[in-house]
Amino acid sequence: MSVLYRAASPSDHPQLISLWEKVFEEPREAVELFFKRNLSIHGYLAQYDNLPIAAVYLTDATLNGQQAHYLCGAATLPEFRCRGIMSELIEYALNDAKSRGDSYSLLFPANEGLYRFYERLSYRAVCQNAVLRLSRGELAADSAEPKSTTDAPDYEAMQRACLKDDFLLQNNNFISFAIEYYRFYGTHTIATPRCLAFWEEENGIADVFYSIYYDIKELKYLLLRHSTAREFVFYGKNGELRSRSGMLRVLTSSDGEYPRPYIGITLQ
Repeated sequence: MSVLYRAASPSDHPQLISLWEKVFEEPREAVELFFKRNLSIHGYLAQYDNLPIAAVYLTDATLNGQQAHYLCGAATLPEFRCRGIMSELIEYALNDAKSRGDSYSLLFPANEGLYRFYERLSYRAVCQNAVLRLSRGELAADSAEPKSTTDAPDYEAMQRACLKDDFLLQNNNFISFAIEYYRFYGTHTIATPRCLAFWEEENGIADVFYSIYYDIKELKYLLLRHSTAREFVFYGKNGELRSRSGMLRVLTSSDGEYPRPYIGITLQ
């Protein structure tokens, strides 16, 4: 079986969208948005008999001032799985990323079983994430009405102000895409020039799975205005550390300790 591994081009997008739909259960509008609006994407495909049978995507990012990327959308047609095709494709993609100057590759496995797969590709489960639980009363006691501004949102600056260091910095194009992407799934969203939050709400609990801000008191105020939840669970850099919070692979030679970054917003 002769498989061709190569970088994808815009002309491949219709076939890659079709591949994505066969592997993942997602609305077509969300898949098309991934290719149209995610301007920092690098796609790679495995091709057999002139058709893509597997694909993976790298989105440009920065980790502690060095070029990096987030790996997502790894998909192989069911009839071609367990043949080492995805492993070969990822190695091809990472070699290309390294030639562009990337120092780190980060990802968040879609399920627990995939950690072992990525460990075989030299990824390490070193990324950090924490959980902070606050009652509605605790939010109200430490909230403040947002400052008015006419500035356009700068999500890169917001990330730096909120997360400080040791985090995967996503560019403004990616964050803008993510805001539209998550809305396809009914995700609750707050997006202002001073804060951004995504959360899911069920049984009186709001899971705030991503948030950045200049002042957390302003975010708390807006959450109280837009949610009736009695408890808020924040996932981020503060709180009780969780295990299994993403993986990292160093693409350049390194004799020091591995970074332990926070990945932040994810696409699996």
